[in-house]
Amino acid sequence: MSASSPQARRLLANLALISAVSLSLSACDYISSFSKPKQTPEEAKAEGIALGAGCRQAGQSLEDCYQRNPDALKAGIFTGWKDMHEYMAAKGIQTVTPPAPAPAADAAKDDAKGKDGKDKDAKDSDRSSRARERDANRDNARSRDRESSSSSRDSSTSDRRASREDKQPPKY
Repeated sequence: MSASSPQARRLLANLALISAVSLSLSACDYISSFSKPKQTPEEAKAEGIALGAGCRQAGQSLEDCYQRNPDALKAGIFTGWKDMHEYMAAKGIQTVTPPAPAPAADAAKDDAKGKDGKDKDAKDSDRSSRARERDANRDNARSRDRESSSSSRDSSTSDRRASREDKQPPKY
């Protein structure tokens, strides 16, 4: 029985360790909620007002703003949207069009569509060939600039020499 006693202790220790790790990992979301400060109602309304004003300035409808920000207070969004609308109408300010989506967003969409990897390889090869062409064009432009600057230096040097020769009296 003495041989099974250390094995039993080791087994119990391993089970205790596994259960402690699994319980601590399962409580990560619960513990992280304590670290986040709660938003007061005034802060929530101020955030909604800011979101609503931003939506109006970007030319989004009120319903779109509600859909894009489901956690924000609708009353705050409405107040901000309405205030910004009145302000923009009084000052004659046009809506600001948001910038085009970043290429990273387009790449993420393309990666989600093509799971087989063939399209991705073709796109990568197209990108690399475009990059090579771009580099070649830059190199060609640089060499043309160098040639034009060296030819202009040569012509200006010969012009200076000619002007010096014209000014000097002839030697007898």
